[in-house]
Amino acid sequence: MVDVSALPTRLRAASRGVGASGAGLVLVVVLVFLAGRSLVPGYSQPSSIRAMAVLAAFLGIAAIGQVLVVLNGHIDLSVPALIGAGNVIAARLAGDGVNPVVIVLVVLATGFAIGLVSGVVIARWNVPSLVVTLAVASVVGGGVLVWTKAQLLGEAPSWLPGFTSSAASTGPLPVPPVVVLWIGLVLVGAYLLRATPAGRKLYLAGVNPRAARLMLVGDRTVTAVVFALSGMFAALTGMLLTGFTGGGLYTVGEAYLFSSIAAVVVGGNSLLGGRGGIVRAALGAIALTELTTLLVGFSLDSSAQQAVLGALIVVVVVTYGREQALRDQI
Repeated sequence: MVDVSALPTRLRAASRGVGASGAGLVLVVVLVFLAGRSLVPGYSQPSSIRAMAVLAAFLGIAAIGQVLVVLNGHIDLSVPALIGAGNVIAARLAGDGVNPVVIVLVVLATGFAIGLVSGVVIARWNVPSLVVTLAVASVVGGGVLVWTKAQLLGEAPSWLPGFTSSAASTGPLPVPPVVVLWIGLVLVGAYLLRATPAGRKLYLAGVNPRAARLMLVGDRTVTAVVFALSGMFAALTGMLLTGFTGGGLYTVGEAYLFSSIAAVVVGGNSLLGGRGGIVRAALGAIALTELTTLLVGFSLDSSAQQAVLGALIVVVVVTYGREQALRDQI
């Protein structure tokens, strides 16, 4: 028997997240920055801060889609493939002289459509998301390699290098445009999650799918939509990264498989579903970028960095994993 009378209170708690408070997450970001400032020369220089902000923006945009999927109780392993696909598509179309607006629309539509396929399969046939998204990633990777004949083709759209450069400013603001875009997406996404029926449906479906069905919430529809949005944000990230790669590089998304999930988890979002939010994922992306930069300052190679970050994730997951899932409390 599902007690739906308890859902409003539970959903309000879910939207606030778990573990450390929002203020606690901000404190973590500040402490990591102060540690880097003390231990790594040049860490707090304006140029370094702007560079970290740009890197956090790339990770944060990808994490927006990942956190939506996690709130629904799933994980999206196709994020790196769709980042690579968005990167290659943008470069290839730009190299062919396609209008920039068309490039953006094609990249977003492609990511949305591929993510929607994953979501529909998961929701309709109740197949584990890890299996479906891993298979989709393989299909997308093969498709891109066939399309490009495994060659680095195309070029970055002319407006992207300036848009994603850490030295660029947004009007009078000394902030790179890509960071402004990320902040805007986070604010809009956070508002939609907390203040609209669609956001409440996502939390409800993540907390208890059975209760969602009893309250006439289409949990299958919610699952399909969040995976579609995850695909779209991943493809958007790939397109923006074209400003860095200068051409179509499918492997550009590989690092984001681990880091997009890590940003969500470090931000205090529960992998059990139904708890957390986009702002928490953004703070997680900032903290993760600061920590990665700190590790680079210690001259640790990528393998050592992954080991440290992996240990951090284990600690965080163990901490949150001790809490009872909301679906078991209702």
